[in-house]
Amino acid sequence: MKRLFVRTLITLLAALLILTAVMAAVSILGFRRSLDEWERARSLQLEKSARQILENYPEPPPAAVPEDVPLFVYDTERRLIFSNRGEGGRRRAAGEATAQTGQGDLVAIEEQGRLLGYYRSTLMRFENDAANSRFLDSLRLTVGLGLALAVIIAMGFALLFSRSLSAPAVLLSRALDRISRGDLSVRIRERGAREIAGIAHSTNRLAEQLERERGMRRQWVQDIAHDLRTPIAAMRAQFEGMRDGVLDLSRDRVAKNLKEITRIETLVADLEELMRLESPELKISLQPVEAAAFIEEVADRFAAQLAGKQIQFHSHSGIDRFPADPALIERAVANFLTNAIRHTPQGGVIELSISGAAEGRTVVSLANTGEPIRPEDLEKVFDRLYRGEYARSSPGSGLGLTIAKRIAELHGGALSIRNREEGGVVVEMVL
Repeated sequence: MKRLFVRTLITLLAALLILTAVMAAVSILGFRRSLDEWERARSLQLEKSARQILENYPEPPPAAVPEDVPLFVYDTERRLIFSNRGEGGRRRAAGEATAQTGQGDLVAIEEQGRLLGYYRSTLMRFENDAANSRFLDSLRLTVGLGLALAVIIAMGFALLFSRSLSAPAVLLSRALDRISRGDLSVRIRERGAREIAGIAHSTNRLAEQLERERGMRRQWVQDIAHDLRTPIAAMRAQFEGMRDGVLDLSRDRVAKNLKEITRIETLVADLEELMRLESPELKISLQPVEAAAFIEEVADRFAAQLAGKQIQFHSHSGIDRFPADPALIERAVANFLTNAIRHTPQGGVIELSISGAAEGRTVVSLANTGEPIRPEDLEKVFDRLYRGEYARSSPGSGLGLTIAKRIAELHGGALSIRNREEGGVVVEMVL
């Protein structure tokens, strides 16, 4: 009973039996009603004939009297005055009428409250007639064979339909099982019912996404290993040289090793931050953020770095406040500004603006002058640990924009980056 095929087949057969029972019940009720109407019409016909006989007695009846059913007519004294069954029938009917102490089965016929007489007749049923009986037998046989044939054909269609419905589900189950065991190359033909085809389409997309994620994860591990191996190898060489007396233990050499350790710490901290932001359990705390105060705080934080490269910092706030998680937004904008300062030439310009957009959205935009990003790098700048050609020689973990993109997504928005026509780059975050 747990298989989809068996459940579907049983459901269809049950529906078929219910439909057949309902149709049979309706047909029987309708046929019985027709028989009752026929018998009622025959009774009215007999009564009409008896009335005509009584009204015209002793003259013969003006119309033909039915011969297929016995009819006996009596006067008001219960004397037999007419019978369509000959003398034998007349004598028997007369004796029966004399034996009656009351009206018995005699039916009275009245005309405006005046008694005309009585009549008696055997109740004529439709099946009592030989021809009608043969008709009913033929009808029962035809209906029975029709129902049996309909049930057989319907069962065949139910079987085919159940198989056509369960077969794609079986294929989906097998494909998902293969995906769960790591075979991401499986693909399912998207056919059948719309719902089944939709599930197959989603399964194929899931396999493709998992395959991409596997490749990205493999590349990510390789990049992490490379980014950790380089500073560790450099420090190891330094320490081994000092141990062997090849290199002198100096402040400058210790400072270089501390710089490498700082680089490793930055990478590990950024990885931990990204893992935290990508956790499904993370819930952001939206609060009203004063736009002008936020920009001023960011400018103060990076004032020394901006002054060190003589970079002009311009800001603009088109709204008073906006809803956001203050700590996360500050982290994202800090990442933007760190990258901008790093890649803006001496004496360049950086512009930070916060403005409103349609449907209550907020746009945080940061633009800087300098060299643009290569087109082939624009599509990859949000990938984990990706560092474009012009950024390989600069410090950083390669996770800043990835973290910022995740922060934008947590705020129901998106992050984009593009080159400026006049030179430089624009990063735009929509909340």
